[in-house]
Amino acid sequence: MSNINLEIKQNIATLTFDLENEKINKLSFEILKQFDDKLNQIKEDSSIKALIIDSAKKDIFIAGADIKEIEKLKDEKEVFEALIEVHEIFNKLENLPIPTIAYINGACMGGGLELALACKYRVLSTNSKTKLAFPEIKLGIFPGFAGTIRMPKLIGLINALDMILTGKTLDAKKAYKLGLADMIFDDSQKEFMLDDFIKKAIYGTVKNRKTFFFFNYAPLNEIIFNKALKNLQEKVNQDFKAPFVALEVIKRTINKELEDAIKIEAKEFSRLAITKESKNMIKLFFLFEKLNKNFEKNSDPISNAVVLGNGVMGKGIIWLFSKYLKDVRIKLRDISQAHEIIKDVSKIYDYLIKSRKMTKNEVDFKLNKISYTQDFYGFKNFDFIVEAIIEDEDTKKQTYKELEKIVDENTIIATNTSSISIEKLGSDLKNKENFLGVHFFNPVNLMPLVEVIPTTYTSKQTINRVFEMLINAGKTPILVKDCAGFIVNRILLPYLNEAAFILEESGKIEHIDFLIKEFGMPMGPFTLADTVGIDIGYKVASILHQEYGYRMPIASIIEKMYEAKYLGVKTKAGFYEYAGRDKYVNSHVTSMLENNNKIISDEQIVQRCIYIMINEASRCLEENIVTDASTIDFAMITGTGFPAYKGGLLTYANEVGLKNILESLQDFKKVYGDRFKPSNLLVKLVENYEDFETGEALWKH
Repeated sequence: MSNINLEIKQNIATLTFDLENEKINKLSFEILKQFDDKLNQIKEDSSIKALIIDSAKKDIFIAGADIKEIEKLKDEKEVFEALIEVHEIFNKLENLPIPTIAYINGACMGGGLELALACKYRVLSTNSKTKLAFPEIKLGIFPGFAGTIRMPKLIGLINALDMILTGKTLDAKKAYKLGLADMIFDDSQKEFMLDDFIKKAIYGTVKNRKTFFFFNYAPLNEIIFNKALKNLQEKVNQDFKAPFVALEVIKRTINKELEDAIKIEAKEFSRLAITKESKNMIKLFFLFEKLNKNFEKNSDPISNAVVLGNGVMGKGIIWLFSKYLKDVRIKLRDISQAHEIIKDVSKIYDYLIKSRKMTKNEVDFKLNKISYTQDFYGFKNFDFIVEAIIEDEDTKKQTYKELEKIVDENTIIATNTSSISIEKLGSDLKNKENFLGVHFFNPVNLMPLVEVIPTTYTSKQTINRVFEMLINAGKTPILVKDCAGFIVNRILLPYLNEAAFILEESGKIEHIDFLIKEFGMPMGPFTLADTVGIDIGYKVASILHQEYGYRMPIASIIEKMYEAKYLGVKTKAGFYEYAGRDKYVNSHVTSMLENNNKIISDEQIVQRCIYIMINEASRCLEENIVTDASTIDFAMITGTGFPAYKGGLLTYANEVGLKNILESLQDFKKVYGDRFKPSNLLVKLVENYEDFETGEALWKH
């Protein structure tokens, strides 16, 4: 069987992508060579009147280029030469003297979309799986098969920039509206609708969907480019080069002839593809794929769930389960609460309606899955129960005791606790094998990470069932050994505390926030603390301080703010005061600071905040809380927003040099005390000339 099948029927050629032993179609260099051979056959056959490019894969057109091959390219010259070869093939497709039609039913991403752009026409199925995007920016690169050149000419500069610089996904209807698609219809109509379109294409009667754009009107283009640059500067760290380079490429090529434009695009792509930023993000991509396959399929998958707790986290979990499971039940203290809770859950769906990813009727259908009760009625028939109630050990244990009286012996009970030991919480349960921690992150609808924490009794089947459910719900779970704070909170809290200690010395809230954001974090530590809530942060900090002692002291300013009820965004006053979209440094907080005139260098501020996290992360490895450094990298990127282009916390540590970090920690320990005491593992790694990538043998046991 060929990877690309050529069929000629009634003078119409159809090229069907169907890669052997692969679930998806992707464009490797070998596949592109085969594609080129087929194009040569078509070019030489003068009887062929039209070409259709199709896919035999279910819900997949072409998922993009083979990223593994891009990753392996070593230098600019090698990348450039490979790109030029691809361009020659795509140009051959574009220059065929017959109508060329890409029939897209399913995912059409990256290089697949660029192949479709080289066709004269694009016909799309309205299948919900039909999605078009340029996700390359998320890999630290940009579309390199002339996507930056062809797309603006087809859908206009503004729309093209939106797709290329953000990785935005379009459905069939949106693609048609923008002029990217020439026709859309349901896949069940393919046989006669596509046939009709082919006839129109042959006879030149297809309605021109292209909109007139002012490509040669330099002043207008300049305004658009300047606005796009300003937007990037406000939202994207300058260290992340890909979107800035992509913007410059489009600016330089927009009025160039194709041959000249291709050389510019290929040259700049070649430079980006070999950067450490791109390599880091590609590495993260493969890790994401690996983690999403990290379970065994079950004959008894979770199909329904109960949620206990209807605070912010509870509502987020209710939303998630209503979207992906068959039934959701919630327990209320008072039935009169139901309307408000459903209303709040409905608000989480609003962005899906506004972005046209779901209709109002579809959302109503999801919301109708939610039922509610004041007692434990009906819980026996549910597969999965998760509690997101008050962070109190005794209260949680009492809840589980009541649940076990009425649930089925196979029902899984989970806790969303952020800091309490899972082993302790499940100690009194009869069916310990069905209990575990499932720690979501706020906001649930946006944060992909979920920490799954089994006890020593939790069965493998329970873990697999939960993993499968979470992955099917669009989350990426990681397996974490039980400890106070698990991974993310355990590593993040010393960072937040250290920022508070620095504040007590320097008094500069905005400046510290600015430096950490400039480093690459999505928000500064004080903005984050306000967003999470000072009360929640203080409670978690208290639990971790109790567990880890001298390593995690609580800064006095946090205690003072907690006592004064400056709790952050929820009270409109924390480190900042909030008035609508504006925020100002809270002078009441700065007045609580004493002896805060110490001068601390910007470099030291960043090092103290980041290095203390690296140190705690190394302890997590030392204790086998997770089995590898890449899992910590993934958790910190997806759970805290640590910059992906830096590769994650421990990859960043490797690049800085563990010897440098160790020496800095030792210096900080002399000045600031034992919270900076280097971990045993870090010392061992340096002594053995290893790092977090090469030194696995030093912590795996």
